[in-house]
Amino acid sequence: MTSKSLNASDKTALLTKFRQLVGASHVLTQDSKTRRFRKGMRTGEGKVLAVIQPGSLLEQWHIMKAAIEANCIVIMQAANTGLTGGSTPDGDDYDRDIVLINTLRLKGIQLINEGKQVVCLPGATLDALEQKLLPLDREPHSVIGSSCIGASVLGGVCNNSGGALVRRGPAYTEMALYASVNEQGELTLINHLGIELGETPEEILSRLESASYEATDIDNDSGRAASDPAYAEHVRQIDAPTPARFNADPSRLYEASGSAGKVGVFAVRLDTYEKEPSDVYYIGSNNPDDLTEIRRHLLTQLPDLPIAGEYIHRGAFDMGEKYGKDSFLFINKFGTAKVPSAFALKSRIDAFFERFGLRSVTDHIIQQLMNILPSHLPKRMRDYRERYEHHLLLRVSKKSSTASNEFLDTYFKDKEGSYFKCDDEEGRKAFLHRFAIAGAAIRYRDTHRRQVE
Repeated sequence: MTSKSLNASDKTALLTKFRQLVGASHVLTQDSKTRRFRKGMRTGEGKVLAVIQPGSLLEQWHIMKAAIEANCIVIMQAANTGLTGGSTPDGDDYDRDIVLINTLRLKGIQLINEGKQVVCLPGATLDALEQKLLPLDREPHSVIGSSCIGASVLGGVCNNSGGALVRRGPAYTEMALYASVNEQGELTLINHLGIELGETPEEILSRLESASYEATDIDNDSGRAASDPAYAEHVRQIDAPTPARFNADPSRLYEASGSAGKVGVFAVRLDTYEKEPSDVYYIGSNNPDDLTEIRRHLLTQLPDLPIAGEYIHRGAFDMGEKYGKDSFLFINKFGTAKVPSAFALKSRIDAFFERFGLRSVTDHIIQQLMNILPSHLPKRMRDYRERYEHHLLLRVSKKSSTASNEFLDTYFKDKEGSYFKCDDEEGRKAFLHRFAIAGAAIRYRDTHRRQVE
């Protein structure tokens, strides 16, 4: 591969320009300072020319323009949770220099249409959006799993996240403000938010960030959707030859949605949802065919589609119980807001010890402490782990609970499997355990590097 990296003088000139645009304190170049941005919490790591932290949408625009004009690779990043990957370099074999733009300083969330929709800027997190909507008794598209560690709203849209959401499907919108590189290699700003903000990038970005627009500037008749309008019908097609969900599904790729870093997103407009009372069922079986039959029935026969569903194998259950314990306990004790800062502190400590050739020091220390503690999971979940290999977590609306009970009672009447209806604490902890499982394998890898490739 032929390298197209900048020479030393061009690098110096570009970094000087970045510092002029956002201030020297928001242009990071030292490995120890860029580590927590260029190393994914779960996967991905590589070198970067700089990490830039713009303080306004206009600064983000100017940084992107300067990087594109210098023929650099641009990686956009918000919370760097590593949930979907792609927000850090992956290896050191790129043919050009990488500029990583971290957007967490751009936290704007604007409620429109009486809170039935929201406009989110690049650094807005699902947790912050959830709190913003709470007084309205509404919630964002995703409230399970990713919201627990401060994942960004835009990251979810760009990667069509929301794998556990049966009813809402993947994060999706056709209404976004984004930048793309045209055939002439020039960066262009495209406003498909459905909000009249002006003509020039300077006017559009400044007015949006300051929310300098009126209700009359909002177009609600453009025909563009702010969520996936067809997913509920799509997921009910249980006899279709294709899966309901798969990566890069062409039917859910639309401009910013599913763009996975191909465009630079400045804002998205999304639907919000009325909060709905729900119940959680914990289902266990030693025959995976049982879960298939249950899935087929629930997708076609309930009064409403299930809200969410998650599968856990016994092996994953064990992995999460041991190696995801600290994540579970931290979130259970301190809530979601403190998690990003805890990850940042962990990264700084690991960076210090890496100077001496010691890797994953915090992981080893934390895991030794966790090994001393007893199991943190509810007794009925642990009992099901002993009895059953396959576990299904199912969240349904209250109005579907009676039908769910009746079906599960009938289905398991002459079968080995069983189920129980969770109380509020069990339901919350069941889904939190499933979330902790996702990162548990990374903890295992980091504490068993001699055994794991």
